[in-house]
Amino acid sequence: MKSLGERDYAAQETMHHLLSLKLHSSSFKVMPVSLNGSRRVRDTASIDEGESCTEYSLLDVYANREQYDSSQNIINMNFVQFATTYKVVNNELTKLPENVIPRIFPTYSPNPKGPNFGLYCKYQLLRFKPWRTTQNNAWGDQEPTDEVLINCWHEFLQTPYGQSNVPDWFDKLQAVIQTQESEDEPSEEQETTREEWMILSDLNTPFDNSEQTPESTYDWHLDRANYSEQQIQEMPTWIKTNKEEYTIDEQYDVVDINSFSEMQKLAYDIVKFHFDDISSEKEPLCLIINGVAGTGKSYLINAIRNLLQSKCAVVLPQLPIGSRGKKDLTGQSLCRFQESVNNIGYIIIDEYSMLGQVTFGWIDKRCKQATGSNDKVFGGKSLILTGDPGQLPPVADKPLYHAKPSNAVGEQGHQAYHMFDKVVKLTVNQRVQGNSTVDDWKLLLTRQPSNVTNLCDFEDSTRLFYSNEQVANYNHEQLTKLEHPVAHINARHSSAFAKKISSDDMSGLEPVVFLAKGARVMLTMNLWSSVGLCNGATGTVVDIIYHNNHQPPNLPIAVIVEFENYRGPVFNENQPLCIPIYPITVTSQTEIGFHERQQLPLRLAWALTIHKSQGLTLPKAWIDIGKSERTAAVSYVAISRVKSLASCVIEPMTYERLTSLKSSANLQYRLEEENRLDQLAQATSSAFRTTNY
Repeated sequence: MKSLGERDYAAQETMHHLLSLKLHSSSFKVMPVSLNGSRRVRDTASIDEGESCTEYSLLDVYANREQYDSSQNIINMNFVQFATTYKVVNNELTKLPENVIPRIFPTYSPNPKGPNFGLYCKYQLLRFKPWRTTQNNAWGDQEPTDEVLINCWHEFLQTPYGQSNVPDWFDKLQAVIQTQESEDEPSEEQETTREEWMILSDLNTPFDNSEQTPESTYDWHLDRANYSEQQIQEMPTWIKTNKEEYTIDEQYDVVDINSFSEMQKLAYDIVKFHFDDISSEKEPLCLIINGVAGTGKSYLINAIRNLLQSKCAVVLPQLPIGSRGKKDLTGQSLCRFQESVNNIGYIIIDEYSMLGQVTFGWIDKRCKQATGSNDKVFGGKSLILTGDPGQLPPVADKPLYHAKPSNAVGEQGHQAYHMFDKVVKLTVNQRVQGNSTVDDWKLLLTRQPSNVTNLCDFEDSTRLFYSNEQVANYNHEQLTKLEHPVAHINARHSSAFAKKISSDDMSGLEPVVFLAKGARVMLTMNLWSSVGLCNGATGTVVDIIYHNNHQPPNLPIAVIVEFENYRGPVFNENQPLCIPIYPITVTSQTEIGFHERQQLPLRLAWALTIHKSQGLTLPKAWIDIGKSERTAAVSYVAISRVKSLASCVIEPMTYERLTSLKSSANLQYRLEEENRLDQLAQATSSAFRTTNY
C-alpha cells in the first residue's frame, strides 16, 4: 500500500503546493466552510498579549455580522447567502466574486428514520434560517435535543422565508412529517408496499398443504350443472357480443337545465358558449369545475354530455398513460389511438385530484400525439376537469399544484395544469378546510357503534379502512365465515417480469384473486359502463365455472356475479341480474418490451381502503379513519362516501384526532391552491357575466 501511495512530485507542482496555488483552472471557486465552530490557529509571532490565538471563522463573522453592517438586508440573510456574498477584509465586509461556491460541512443523511436526522435538521437550520450571536438562536435558544431540532426545522419549512430560500423545501417537509408519525403505526409507504393480495396470500395458509384442505377435495365442476353447454360456451364472449348488439341511448340522461343553481348554470353556459363558437381562431377550453358530493356535479356533467354529444368523452378512450406505458406511441398503436379520439373535441376528467403531474404530462403528450398539434396545449383538445380538491392526492406522483415537479414530464403536466384559466366553484365546504369544532366532534360521536340504535342494519355495509392490512384481514375474516371452499386463482403471465408488475399498472388486474360462492366482490375495470358493469360496481359471487379438466389455481371460464345495479340484457332468465365475468388480458409496455397478465377483473369488497373508495357513493359504510391523518383529506374522503351521516357508522376518535387534519402540512399547501382557484373562480364569473350577459 505504501508503494501505491508514493510518487515523485515535480518541482513546479511542489511550488504550487507551497504557495497554496491551484493546480487546475475552473470557472468557479469552491470555498470550504465549516459549521462545527472550528477556527484556524494564528501564527504565534503575530499574537499580542490578551489576543485570541485563533482567527474568526466565517461562522463567527456571520453570527456577529451586525458589528460590520447593521442594515436589514444583512440581518435577514441566511448563512448560505452571506457566505456566497461577503468576506471580511481589514475588518470590513467586502463583496465576493459571483463565482464563489461554498462547500459546507459537516453533512448528515436526510433519512427521516436515520439515527442522525436531528443533526441533519440542526445544520439545515444553521444554513437556511437567519440567526444571530450564537447557534442556539437558530432553534429559539432551546436545548438542542433531537425533538427540538426536528420541530424547529418543521416549523421553519412552513414559513414563507423557508419556502422561498430552502431548495426542494416541499420534499424536505415530507421527510420531517414522516418522523412525526406514531411509533406504533406503520408509515404510509410501509403499508402500501404490500398489496392486499399479498397479505391475503399469507392469511390463506391452507393452500400450503392442499391435499388435506376442503378446496382440494371439492368438485369445482358442480356449478356447470346450472347452465347449458351453449351458455357455458358463450360466457367468455357474452358481454362483448351483447355490447355490440344491445342498443342503449346512454347520452340522453334527463336533465332540466332550468333547475340549475347559479354556479351550475354558469359552468354550463361557459361550455355552451365555447361549443357554439364556430370561429377558427377560438382557443381550446380549459375549465375546472369544483364541487363536493351533493352539489350536482354529476347532474351538470350529464347536461354537458347531452350538449356536446359525440364531441365529448367523459374518459379518454384507451388512453395509454399508466406508469408502465409512458412511452411515445408508434405504428399501429398510434393509429388506433388517433382514430379513437379523432372526432372528440372535449374531454371531461372526473375526480381530477387523483391525477398527478406526471400522469397529466402524459395526457398532454398523448393529446398532442393524437392531433399532431404540438404547439397547442392538449393538442388543441378542450379539457374540463371536475372534482373536489379536498379529495386524496395522487399515489406515487406529486399533486398538480406541486411547485417542484419530479422530472420533465411532470414539469409538462404542471405547466399544462396552470393553463386552466377558468374555474367554477359549486360550493364552499368548511370541514374540508380543517375547521372542525367540538360540536363537529360530538356530532360524529353520535355515529359511533355504541350510539347507533340500528347497528344491525350496518352489518352488511362496506367497511372503509386506511391500510391494506386492515382491509385484507377483514376480507379474509368474511371469506372464512362463508364456510365455502375458497378458490385461489392465479393470473396467467407472459413473462416472469409480468408477475412483478403491480395491479395499478395492469388496469387493476391482481396476480392472485381469492373467491368463494357468496363472496362480495367489486369490478376493477369498465366492462360495459352503460348497463352498470363499471369499475367499482359491486355484487355477489353465485357460481364459478371451470373447464372439465381445470380447477383452482387455474383461471375459470367465468365467474357468475349478481350485480345489484345491473340494467342490461339477461344472461339467465332465472337470474336476471347475474352476469358472467370472464378473464381479461391486459398488456403493459415497459423499457424491455410488452408484458401480459390474464386475470378476472374482480376483488373482494367487504372492505376497501379509503384510497380505493374515492369516487364511490356507498349506500352505507362502516368507517375507521385510523389514529392519525397520515394523508391529507383521508378523513373527509371516508366520511363523504355516504350521502348523509345517518348512512354511516364511525369508529370512535379523539377530538385531537379530528383536529389533527388542520395541522397537516399537506393540507396547508392544498388550501393555498384552493385559494388560488377561488380567485380564478371570481375572475371567471366576473369576466363571463360582463361579456355574455
